[in-house]
Amino acid sequence: MTAAIQLTEESRLKAIQKLRISRDREKVFDELTELACRLTEVPRSLISIVEKDEVWFKSQKGLELNSSKRELSFCSKVIASNEEVFVIEDARKIESLENHPEVIAVDPIIFYAGVKLMSKDGYPIGAICVLDNKPHKLSEEDKNSLLMVGDLIQRQFELKKLNEDLLVQTAILEENNEMLKSFAHTVSHDMKMPLANMVLTTDIVSKKYGEAIDDSGKKYLKFIKDAAFGLSDYVGQILSHYESDTFLIEDREVFDIYTILEAIQDILAIPDDVGFQLPEDNILVNINKSVLEQILFNLIANALKYNDKETVIIKIDAVEKDNFYIFKVIDNGIGISEDKKEEIFKMFSTLDVKDRNGKKGNGIGLSTVKKLVNKLNGFISVNSELGKGTEFIITVSK
Repeated sequence: MTAAIQLTEESRLKAIQKLRISRDREKVFDELTELACRLTEVPRSLISIVEKDEVWFKSQKGLELNSSKRELSFCSKVIASNEEVFVIEDARKIESLENHPEVIAVDPIIFYAGVKLMSKDGYPIGAICVLDNKPHKLSEEDKNSLLMVGDLIQRQFELKKLNEDLLVQTAILEENNEMLKSFAHTVSHDMKMPLANMVLTTDIVSKKYGEAIDDSGKKYLKFIKDAAFGLSDYVGQILSHYESDTFLIEDREVFDIYTILEAIQDILAIPDDVGFQLPEDNILVNINKSVLEQILFNLIANALKYNDKETVIIKIDAVEKDNFYIFKVIDNGIGISEDKKEEIFKMFSTLDVKDRNGKKGNGIGLSTVKKLVNKLNGFISVNSELGKGTEFIITVSK
């Protein structure tokens, strides 16, 4: 064997290894050998994989073979052939084959036709063949049918490999995601106490040394306190985002929509001068209460914060329609530009605008909302116009 041929053979064997083809029988391949027999009207068929010294059979129809020596296999002749369809009509009439063990056997191979099975990178890895113990002739239609079956087998090999690769990648991503969640949870929890201490310390310093601190010093203390509150809010939202995975959607309960809206109104301490409008009908819903409350809390909080109007208006709508609940949060705030409507639900994506208190958002709240809506097997959409306001629509199954 020359160096070039040896190198090609090594690459061919590596191509087989990369496909990770199982030796177990699989229904899809058995169906393809059956198809090859029916299309060509030849009673026996094999899908073979040609290894270094052995040819083993992934599937077979009309035979009871698991493998054979490569040097004796007709399939090894197929992968070495330059013919698109390798055909032996009557092996007894070919001098080099007339004394072949398979040709002179009790149940001989007289007719053989095979098509190479190629790897994605162009190496012959085996064959799909039809065979019989009596002579045959293949028509052009038969040959095209065998080529078609060969193409289907190659696609199956590649598809199964891609599916296995995808499962591996999914497992890695899930593991990495769990590690990230654990890291974010640990860091967030560990930061809460130092941040609280920062706020407490600035208050103590202001009260104890207030008279000794000039206006510049008081301003810096306020900077520290505001930064601590901002970071605390950021940490809290990260915790909420990752803790949202722990909600069990099966934990349903029946409650009226006013219950959670009035609770949110109290928690956010919505001022009397805000036009906070409850739904026209106080409908009963049967859903995970904690999840819906978290969704509406985030949307209402944003409607309050990102509003530049003298009179803030927030309207909530809740209706039943067929097999769905539809909730809407509508405001007259700053609005969202068309090019940002899809971006706003991505983690850490912000609108590059400041809220009523002059602070920039962190891009976590709406990401958490979308995640929670997905957990309810629902979807969220947004209608908005810059300077006029925004409408969030949440649709979830009953």
